Amino acid sequence: MLEKFCNSTFWNASLLDSPEADLPICFEQTVLVWIPLGFLWLLAPWQLLHVYRSRTKKSPVTKLYLAKQVLVGFLFILAAIELVLVFTEDSGQATIPAIRYTNPSLYLGTWLLVLLIQYSRRWCVQKDSWFLSLFWILSILCGTFQFQTLIRMLLKGSTSSLAYSCLFFISYAFQILILILSAFSERDGSSENPSVTASFLSRITFSWYDRLGH
Repeated sequence: MLEKFCNSTFWNASLLDSPEADLPICFEQTVLVWIPLGFLWLLAPWQLLHVYRSRTKKSPVTKLYLAKQVLVGFLFILAAIELVLVFTEDSGQATIPAIRYTNPSLYLGTWLLVLLIQYSRRWCVQKDSWFLSLFWILSILCGTFQFQTLIRMLLKGSTSSLAYSCLFFISYAFQILILILSAFSERDGSSENPSVTASFLSRITFSWYDRLGH
């Protein structure tokens, strides 16, 4: 079923035995894309409900918050551009697999959801969302396989999907930047306790504890 969805092989174990082992493109564009997206969409209702129940006074806009919102906004634009490219190819009577429509559409909804979640965190003392941080980590890890596959294809001289490859690389870089920004805590003066305002990545590495000693 997924092979028809991608118009390519979903799984071929023999590919892993080659010197340059790569997962099938179909597997990378379905399973490895849908795992982080599914994680986000499954936990998002619980996260938004938690924010609603524990909301406090709305915090002012910080530079860190704006930076993350702008980067996610760029991700939304990139997904929209990819979808436009797909429709452009389709109008040229090219055979377009369904996955090419599905993934950018899913990403459009996902980036809107991320914007909403990040906006809702302004009503929380703890601005960072642990599950958003996990989503970025999961998305980057899963995207690593497609990243190396596209790099190898380009090195071999394959330029048939150059535009889509560029969009993926830019999107991947933005996700890494957002993850890096997520390591910093937003300080708006609502709490002086670093264990409360520390980001998720800071808390799990106990870096907030270092600030107590200074």
